[in-house]
Amino acid sequence: MADVADMANDVAQAALDRNIRAAGAPIAIGAPGECRECGNDSPRLVMGRCAPCREPKKGYARG
Repeated sequence: MADVADMANDVAQAALDRNIRAAGAPIAIGAPGECRECGNDSPRLVMGRCAPCREPKKGYARG
């Protein structure tokens, strides 16, 4: 029977495996232009949005 440490190790290993698979995912090419969300010019838009609009950071003020 598995103890708590074995179960925690299984959960951690599953998370690591997911992160490794995600790191191997292809990166969208993107194109330069004006962001459809904030209106700023960006050298790389993905699906019409700049990086800050795609992945806002905590405490980051867009504009």
